[in-house]
Amino acid sequence: MSDDKHIILGVAGSPVFHSKSPNIFRSIFRERGLDASYVRIAVQWADEAVRICRELDFAGMNVTAPFKNSIISHLDAVSEDADKIRSVNTVVNRSGKLTGYNTDHYGVTSPLENRLGSLNGKKAVIAGAGGAGVSAASGLSGSGCSVTVLNITINEAKNIADKFQCSYDLLSNFNKYISDADIFISTLPYEADPLDVSSMKSGSVLMDASYKKSHYRNAAERHGLDFISGEEWLIYQAIHACGHFLDFTPDVKSAYEGIAVPRKMRDIISLIGFMGSGKTSVGKELARLSGMEFVDIDEQIERNMSKTINEIFSTMGEERFREIESDMLHSFKDKKNIILSCGGGIVLKEANREFLRNETECIWLYCGMDSMIERVTDGTRPIINAMKNPTEAVDLFNSRKKYYALSCESIVLTEKTPEKTAELINEEIRLSF
Repeated sequence: MSDDKHIILGVAGSPVFHSKSPNIFRSIFRERGLDASYVRIAVQWADEAVRICRELDFAGMNVTAPFKNSIISHLDAVSEDADKIRSVNTVVNRSGKLTGYNTDHYGVTSPLENRLGSLNGKKAVIAGAGGAGVSAASGLSGSGCSVTVLNITINEAKNIADKFQCSYDLLSNFNKYISDADIFISTLPYEADPLDVSSMKSGSVLMDASYKKSHYRNAAERHGLDFISGEEWLIYQAIHACGHFLDFTPDVKSAYEGIAVPRKMRDIISLIGFMGSGKTSVGKELARLSGMEFVDIDEQIERNMSKTINEIFSTMGEERFREIESDMLHSFKDKKNIILSCGGGIVLKEANREFLRNETECIWLYCGMDSMIERVTDGTRPIINAMKNPTEAVDLFNSRKKYYALSCESIVLTEKTPEKTAELINEEIRLSF
């Protein structure tokens, strides 16, 4: 756990800024009254997500594409079912030991059982043999369904069929199977041409793994089929993941309330994080890439006060500085197309955390513990200069970690160059909104 009280969870993927998992879990936290936060973990490689989880002592994280398989080699243990399908979507941190699980199959079977009751003996057709197709085949075959996996290339479909004792064929033979199916699940990307479901029996169930958009919702309505969206898949895998993270299965209602909250890009991007995490250098480069205006709050304060931050601390004290800093942050309300680089302690005030969370697209920049200590002991940080031992910076960071997590939407590792980090953020925004 993150500390005795606060729990930090997240979801790792690429891209991940679009993910609605934080909305689901934050709704669950509110309903349960938990002191917890949930963030998006934007990384390029699975091992980077594992590093963040370990170093920041996350209680766990969900895992989405493209890391569900590649993360396995970086974990300490994997459950039997996750190992069988070679896919992990849930990682739990128990005293530093990371264990991987897979709850995706619940995302398939739970909503189907809600509509059809027992799945034993039902005939199911799955289109697609990627990770979602594997999870669907695992859940349905384990529930007693007669499953046929169809794919553009035959080898991937055969691999799934061999693993779960089901049938397989080419996707081009779809019409041969669909008229007899009780269940059809599409795990194909939205960009793929939609399949013709007009011959499905009335009352059958059509499920689409995509939760952004679906070609099939209207088709299901036209042909008297029961439609299950990818959002339901997401909800049910999430509530079962919650059982691993927090040892309880939450009420589905709170999860639905969370996913109903729209995910949209805000007009201000704020960069938060500990001293030396690269907020200014990354912010300037991100402004160049995006065409937005860059503002460094500390520099703005220095201009307004005609004093350096060091001088303000020494002559006016930290408490007065925090008041000035807060006023400066809130002065940007209703502004547009601005990137704000925020001071390391801006998250200490609850009003600031609320502003960052509700008025900005807040990104927590984290540079790793070793880099952090090296960067903050350069003699330019008034709080660090007052410390007797540089390692006290780690204690200060840990005391603020909860507040960074409560303020942000996403966390980004900044060990690469500012240019590379800014490119990652810019690409996440481009792909997600």
